[in-house]
Amino acid sequence: MTLMQKVERFRRALWTWRQPLTRRPLASAVPISDLFVWRNSGEWATSFELIDISGLFSDSEKDLNKHATLILFDQHGHQFLKKKLELLPGRRQTIHLAEFLSEAIGEMGTFAVFHSFSPPELEPIGSFLAERGYVSYRYRDAPLRAYVHGNLDAIALGADGELQLLGCSGFLRREYSLQHELLPGTVYELGMVNPTSKFQRCICKLVSVRRSKIMAVQVVNLHPGGIQMVPVRADKSEPVRLVIQSHLVMARPLVFRIQNFKLDVFHG
Repeated sequence: MTLMQKVERFRRALWTWRQPLTRRPLASAVPISDLFVWRNSGEWATSFELIDISGLFSDSEKDLNKHATLILFDQHGHQFLKKKLELLPGRRQTIHLAEFLSEAIGEMGTFAVFHSFSPPELEPIGSFLAERGYVSYRYRDAPLRAYVHGNLDAIALGADGELQLLGCSGFLRREYSLQHELLPGTVYELGMVNPTSKFQRCICKLVSVRRSKIMAVQVVNLHPGGIQMVPVRADKSEPVRLVIQSHLVMARPLVFRIQNFKLDVFHG
């Protein structure tokens, strides 16, 4: 191995050694979920599409009285509700989160969905049943909702009811560039979630596409399991790109894009 190859291997090790995107749960065969984002106010409503995922493997367990557990967290990652949801074999059901939320809790937070039954085929191959289904958002009573799929294996539920955040952070500060150009005349709101067990500080920089000049800087503080909604507007005269500096292995936000009161939502 040449000296340059050794230097390159060392350089990569600084960014990858013991720094996976997500950790494995401490126990085997436990259910996993993304940390989904909920929004609830006079302008926002959130729903979740719940299906019996284990039933996709086999219908031999259909008489086990399987269920899912919905856990809701506030903006700072504090759990405030745990609800058992009955599963409908072979059918989808829409869970309207407004039924479990109130103005006193706030206008945003995170939630997770854990399934009670894990197919026995998963444990021998070291896998887990993970819920990364679809969340929908309705903005200002629009007739159509915007849907987005789950993104990460973010949190696990142990047999004893203990929660384990699975997101990872590194000792070096990283940069994540939003994979979407922010255009003038459009309102963007970034849902930044912390899937790690440590407090995270993120620096959001708006950079001119044409001139590579920093146009604005925002600091975002994230509690473990919490969320911060970051409003962003592009410069009136030119598009900008967003660069997020943090210790998160991947600081990928949920992007709410609003133009002429029409909503689009996606992972950036």
